[in-house]
Amino acid sequence: MFCSHCGQELKEGGKFCPRCGAPVDPAAGAGFSTGYQKMNPGPQGAVMKKGVSPAVAAVIIGVILVCIAGAVFMAYFLFFRNTYKTPIKNLVKVMEDQDTDAALALIPERYLKVMEGVTGMDSDELADMLEDELISGFDEYTGDIKVDYDIGDARDLTDSEIQSLESDYMGYLGDIEDAKEVEFSYEMYVDGELRDSGEDEQLTVIKLDGKWYLNPGDM
Repeated sequence: MFCSHCGQELKEGGKFCPRCGAPVDPAAGAGFSTGYQKMNPGPQGAVMKKGVSPAVAAVIIGVILVCIAGAVFMAYFLFFRNTYKTPIKNLVKVMEDQDTDAALALIPERYLKVMEGVTGMDSDELADMLEDELISGFDEYTGDIKVDYDIGDARDLTDSEIQSLESDYMGYLGDIEDAKEVEFSYEMYVDGELRDSGEDEQLTVIKLDGKWYLNPGDM
């Protein structure tokens, strides 16, 4: 027989439940025991708890990891990938900071190799020469330089125009995969004062080995 109040098993002849102190009702206790045990199997009516299965947990973890990977990929895709706008952004960085690395990133690597062969300089010497040119070119702009710019419409160059570009460099650049003519407008401020500007200038960018560069002829 079991207590009709808490389900505690009762000793034969007991008048009160040893667990909750409720008075024993033999008729109610006997009738209650069967129903209580069906609803609450186990000792003293303990309720069994079920956790998430390993398979379900693995699926949840997998979904979370996929979401994280997707977010990282989108961040890279939006902010770090190389597009036809990349060399123009590097050009702005050169204007603002006279950044030698950004300047070198404008020039196709194949063209740099040709320059090394023609000048007899190695890559470090070319970088030093470029840095000197940048410093001298911005001598008149002493102060904090800030460039506001806009990259406008881009036009795909035709196959014949691309072939003409390849001919201009006598094949040194190899096959140009793609090329665009891009509108570029800017205003350059030095210590907050407008010192130079350009409106809808046409810059040509070329794609070699999967990367975009500024056409060396535009520099």
